[in-house]
Amino acid sequence: MAKSTHQIEKIYEEHYQEITKYLYRRTGNIETAKDLSQDVFIKALHGLSSFKGHSSIKTWLYTIAYHTFVNDYRRKVKRSFTDVEDFDQIEQQSFTTPEDHIEKQADIQRLWTNINQLKDTYRDVLILREIQELSYEEVAEILNWKLSKVKTTLHRARLELKRMLHCEEFNK
Repeated sequence: MAKSTHQIEKIYEEHYQEITKYLYRRTGNIETAKDLSQDVFIKALHGLSSFKGHSSIKTWLYTIAYHTFVNDYRRKVKRSFTDVEDFDQIEQQSFTTPEDHIEKQADIQRLWTNINQLKDTYRDVLILREIQELSYEEVAEILNWKLSKVKTTLHRARLELKRMLHCEEFNK
């Protein structure tokens, strides 16, 4: 058990921030994201002995995180989304002027508002591929989809998001 405890500690140190960011982007609540991250790593600890190495540790953790989020979402049914950039402890940013900061925050908020209005499959693939920057293969494995479905769904998600942003811009 000492060996697996050491392994999970190393895995935790390497991947906790990334998994927490992903879960924050999905839940919109940092406390919920931290709680779910803890659940992910507890599940990883219990499942470490059965991990066969067919995928990377990162992909395995994202798969656990995705299913942990889905199960939590199903339990709660309702969720609220906020801007991931509001959480300063994840990533520090510097801005040139207060006006630039306000404008950038408004653009980010508008983007997240539109992303959160996408249907679940579009939102899932868009966040995993474009925001979390996972490979197509990793996304396919996490969502248990074929590679072609990931690419097609991502393409459609991008088009839909672009359409939504264009319509919003047109209606101003």
